[in-house]
Amino acid sequence: MPNLTTLVTLTYGDRYTYLHTLISRSLESPQIERVIVVSNASSAPLHMLVETWPDRVQVIDLPTNTGSANGYAVGIQAALDAGGHYLWLMDDDNAPTINAIEALHDRLQRLQPTYGADRVAVVGFRPTHQADIAMGVPQRFAIQPRSSFFGFHITQLPYKLWRRLPWGRPRPEHQLPSLVQLPFATYGGLLAHHSLYRRIGLPLDALKLYADDTEYTWRITAGGGRIFLVPEALLDDLEHSWNIKARTSNIYENYLLGGSDLRAYYGARNQAWFDKHVWAASPQVYRFNRWLFFCLLRVFARRCDAGARLKLLEKAIADGESGLLGLNRSYPL
Repeated sequence: MPNLTTLVTLTYGDRYTYLHTLISRSLESPQIERVIVVSNASSAPLHMLVETWPDRVQVIDLPTNTGSANGYAVGIQAALDAGGHYLWLMDDDNAPTINAIEALHDRLQRLQPTYGADRVAVVGFRPTHQADIAMGVPQRFAIQPRSSFFGFHITQLPYKLWRRLPWGRPRPEHQLPSLVQLPFATYGGLLAHHSLYRRIGLPLDALKLYADDTEYTWRITAGGGRIFLVPEALLDDLEHSWNIKARTSNIYENYLLGGSDLRAYYGARNQAWFDKHVWAASPQVYRFNRWLFFCLLRVFARRCDAGARLKLLEKAIADGESGLLGLNRSYPL
């Protein structure tokens, strides 16, 4: 009997083409039983999805854009209320390749006897989001250590410099590891048994968007569970995110030059909140990493003539560290 799965996704604006690709590819698998689409005041003709797959697609309309945290909370709760056995979270611009969901289920079935159904999740492989792993960076450098700040940690600095030299550049491995253990993950591609979702609850609405998936999935491992990336479960990114490494040469330029002010504000604010209040295991190491990150950020801001964005980031980080979350009226969704 197939592992019947409910696909939960979230959309906004007019992203119909992406959604149609995601749903059509997903429903090719007999393991996908139903699809729940949460609409954050989307302008797309979502009724056409229901008309195309009348017994398998459900659209939940929200009157305003409430952000990703609340949107996924609504979708996850709806899937649980409908009796979803497995829940698979996907962004609306993700799409599975052939056999990706089968590969995820196969790995999950083999892991559950060891860790328990409510304490293990698997996530599909998105090479643009897991760029270091795709490029062959050793796992100890591809995953940020505790007490890092925006992913920066002083112990990884020598390697970051080394990899920029011609002889230190990472080379993609011909054979990726079968599993990569992660401390947290994205919504996009996450598959787990319904008991895990019931155990960790719903995403934190106060984060609104950006890093809300980091905090949410961190609950899995913080509670003694495991998250495993499955490289053979390849997912396509139909649209690349604003802050991926491929767009710029480093994280400083990502925040200084990438995306809108809204994205930069919520992304920086929420990351700062997570790093200080959740991820910092050593206050002293955290403060040193924070200080050095800011030194480098200001150097790049001068180089890029990005003084206005720098001030925005400094304000966002101060808000996050102070716990000033929720909707900022200066940046309505």
